[in-house]
Amino acid sequence: MRIHGREITTIISDLDGTLLGGGMEPDRAVFALIRELQKRGVRFVAASGRQYRNMRLLFEPIRDEILYICENGSLVVKRDKTLFVKCIPRELVFEVLEDMFSIPGTETIVSSERKLYTLASRKEFIKRINLRLKPEIDTVEDYHGISGGMNKVSIWWQDGIPEKEAKWLHEKYDAKLQVADAGDGWLDFTMNGANKGIALRELAEHEGFPLSETLCFGDSENDVAMFHECAVSYAMATSKEAIKKQADHVCENVIETLRDFLG
Repeated sequence: MRIHGREITTIISDLDGTLLGGGMEPDRAVFALIRELQKRGVRFVAASGRQYRNMRLLFEPIRDEILYICENGSLVVKRDKTLFVKCIPRELVFEVLEDMFSIPGTETIVSSERKLYTLASRKEFIKRINLRLKPEIDTVEDYHGISGGMNKVSIWWQDGIPEKEAKWLHEKYDAKLQVADAGDGWLDFTMNGANKGIALRELAEHEGFPLSETLCFGDSENDVAMFHECAVSYAMATSKEAIKKQADHVCENVIETLRDFLG
């Protein structure tokens, strides 16, 4: 399908603040649009900081018809099978968590390949997060109780990421980890070499589609690496100005823009 004078065979979209707009679930019209894109030879990739189980539920009617870049690129899944996952060394996970615990007024989440964890003692936060995420978050008394690999650690501020703390965490960990603002008060930590752009590059190689035929939508810092890999990129009108400057185009609504593409 030709878009902006280019042949496009793959469309990738972020979820929160992008395909979902301000909501928690996709407009059901998006399923028909994705199927129409597929009829025209265009695959669809959902790319998010969200955990895979949650993403799969969001796309339940077409869950095995799309590809998933999860956890900011640290996990990629096709037809419920992991194509690749990048875990953080266990000792580094707990170093980051100790620094997070030292910041008052915050909450934390740790992701494994197929589960999302927070501390059982954080009752109000668990209620809040379960209103937004399904299936419900798993809990542990202590993060050391998580067995197996961990691929993302996140810290959350209810009133948004404060500049001072963000600067400190970036300065300490940028050489070791990928640190990105995921929007809505979340700061995410994944392994170096794990972001949406690198995941897309590896997915393209695995699936055999050229990056010169890709178009993406995003709204946050964690989408910028994806913008730079795609032939055509869209930032949302609600994005920060610095994010808009990294994209080729700006749009108000992903669903309406997809409809325009389809004519």
